[in-house]
Amino acid sequence: MKKWLSNTLITLLLVLGLVLLYLTNTGVITFGKPYIQQLSSELPEAATLVAFENVNLVPMDSEQVLENQTIIVRDGLIEEIGDSDQVLIPENAEVIEGTSRYLMPGLADMHVHIQYENDMLLLAANGVTSVRNMWGNTGKMLRIGMPDQLKLREQIQEGELLGPTIYTAGPAMEGQPSFHPLAEVFPTPEGASQSVAWQKRQGYDFVKVYDHLSPETYQAILDTARENGLTVAGHVPFAIGLDGVLASGQTTIEHMTGYIDPDAVEFIIPEDQLDQYARKTREAGVWNCVTLSVYPRTKETPEGFQRLQNQVGMRYVSPGARLPMPFIYMMAARAHTYQGEDYPQRIAALNRQMVGALQEAGAGILLGTDAAQPYHIPGFSIHEELEMLVEAGLSPYEALEAGTRNAAAALGKQAEFGTIEVGKRADLILVNSNPLEDVSSLQERSGVMLRGRWMDADEIRAMLEGIEESYRPNLLERIWPLGLIGAGIYLIWRRRRTAEEVSA
Repeated sequence: MKKWLSNTLITLLLVLGLVLLYLTNTGVITFGKPYIQQLSSELPEAATLVAFENVNLVPMDSEQVLENQTIIVRDGLIEEIGDSDQVLIPENAEVIEGTSRYLMPGLADMHVHIQYENDMLLLAANGVTSVRNMWGNTGKMLRIGMPDQLKLREQIQEGELLGPTIYTAGPAMEGQPSFHPLAEVFPTPEGASQSVAWQKRQGYDFVKVYDHLSPETYQAILDTARENGLTVAGHVPFAIGLDGVLASGQTTIEHMTGYIDPDAVEFIIPEDQLDQYARKTREAGVWNCVTLSVYPRTKETPEGFQRLQNQVGMRYVSPGARLPMPFIYMMAARAHTYQGEDYPQRIAALNRQMVGALQEAGAGILLGTDAAQPYHIPGFSIHEELEMLVEAGLSPYEALEAGTRNAAAALGKQAEFGTIEVGKRADLILVNSNPLEDVSSLQERSGVMLRGRWMDADEIRAMLEGIEESYRPNLLERIWPLGLIGAGIYLIWRRRRTAEEVSA
């Protein structure tokens, strides 16, 4: 028995040492702080007064470009807008030359999951200056190391961390059976009501509902949210259906759930009634965060999957986040009841058809990516989503409106962001060509302003390089597991030495 225990211990030491050696040398296990903390602590004080001079202004209050404008930003807010020959630039202002460039509001990604702090930098680097986080980390999620988005929101607001403004849901509210092992299940109306009241006290911005809620619990969530001044967003619960949600007061629907079944790749509503349901959606005042890029990416061909793994933004994703991606992706692909190789094309066609009907009816559409689902890289995925909205029939202006003015309206924050107007937050993107002609112009940014802090293209490039470099393990991280391997080898040597002494 002792010999068996000894062999088991030695084997465990060797295996554990080898596994840890691999994980630390690939950067999956690291003991350093997230790069965002280091960068934020080293940032110089932001200029309190900034002027964009002679710029072409895309205010996004309507489809227009105002040429030769000067915009004054003071203490993070837009102070003055006017013709360049009429606006006097203060002597102490940092001046940003805007000639032949276009200034537009920063984008809002209206469906993200903040799982890693460095994601804030990826979002900001890509011109995403506001986010709607769709799952507040609580309980088990915090215990396994996921970030507290309420704390992140506060640190960003206080200027301690660099990142977009966060609007966040509380924990996703699910019924039975739960869609996810970490989701909080609410089988009774009483428990759900208590959670909504608790979410209000904690400071969450809205409530998110999920698939398996019972009608009684769903109604209790809506009633309690209304009493506490919170809105309700999320999926269309199966037991409620689209008609029930449109009549309920829920403010947004995510991924067009209730309209389309992405697993079976078919419409849930009658296909000859798409226009009718689009009009119902408009009349109910319900927004759709359509996330067009999500489902086509959940079941790619081998060649398509290779493209996902090799996309440019993957280098800025932490090794710890990259490691489980293929497994999670595979599980999602297998969950689809339709397993044909043309899945991406079929679901994309349904999405375009439904978005076209919603847009034609005047129903509200929101820009969102569902980052950080596997291979949906925060920030980088927003540009793919914009292009897919245009492919679905929206004009460039309408696609950009989904991530600016519409986003602010859906959140009830029109006074804070969404258009370039005096008194609003100075969240801005400076691009080299007219975004109203081609949304891909947003990928050629001269810089991004985040609550009045200006970052030019060189600073953004250096920030991304810093993120990538931070994932490389240092010497100590690389070698410390050798101690376990050495201990195993030493025990093997001792056993053999003892055996030789006994036999002698």
